[in-house]
Amino acid sequence: MEQPTPSPTPLVQAVSGALTTRSFGRVIRGFGSVDSTNNVAAAWAAEGAPAGSVVLAEFQTAGKGRMGRTWSAAPGKNLTFSIILRPTILPGLFGLIPLMAALAVAEAVDPFTTPISPEIKWPNDLLLEGRKCGGMLLESQTMGSTPSTVILGIGLNVNQDEFPSELASHATSLLLATGRMIDRAALLASILFQLERYYARLSDDASAVRMAYTERLSQLGDTVTFRLSQTNRTVEGVIEGITETGGLILRTNTGIQTFHAGEITTHRSA
Repeated sequence: MEQPTPSPTPLVQAVSGALTTRSFGRVIRGFGSVDSTNNVAAAWAAEGAPAGSVVLAEFQTAGKGRMGRTWSAAPGKNLTFSIILRPTILPGLFGLIPLMAALAVAEAVDPFTTPISPEIKWPNDLLLEGRKCGGMLLESQTMGSTPSTVILGIGLNVNQDEFPSELASHATSLLLATGRMIDRAALLASILFQLERYYARLSDDASAVRMAYTERLSQLGDTVTFRLSQTNRTVEGVIEGITETGGLILRTNTGIQTFHAGEITTHRSA
């Protein structure tokens, strides 16, 4: 499939001048519109793009979300990008990458939304005042039994001022939550800095990453209904935290259970 031609969009030019990273975002391709930044990044990775390279688009015609969903965002108002990772961490830590990403984005967003503090809905949805404003999607390319390349896609609602009626009750943006327009280039530079910082910490001190993530977990201590992936089975329990590999720990009526795939569908205070 023929790949789109990158262009030096104003956002790419602005963020390139604001970066404080060593590698993340130092090689960046910008596009006005693509089907999915993850698709473009995967093709670029196959051509040998270096780790930390970023694909940034002002609009996606077929953006991807978790569990086969689409990610829809208004053009020119948000952040939709993918970063190419070539992990050297232990295989057991791969499950922490999307959680690490959610934590890094939350840390980057925090100064822009003060006094509102972002929270994380397991595994990697970003919430402001209980409404979703961002999400991450991890796709991997394997060599043997171990992923050799990981494409981390991130979508963040920044300056979108309205949502379709079917999303309005549970979606928000930084603008809607704070009443302030956000400098997208400054925000993206901050996100890439925090991603680089926390990604390095996965190798050095994964326990610290898990602890910081747990502190932002929105439903910690709440009773939730959890739906397992690809089934209609649900489990109710109290969120106790996460495992060393990023699984969700629930305390149920039958004891402690751990889940690595699925979603929290409802929750209430315990």
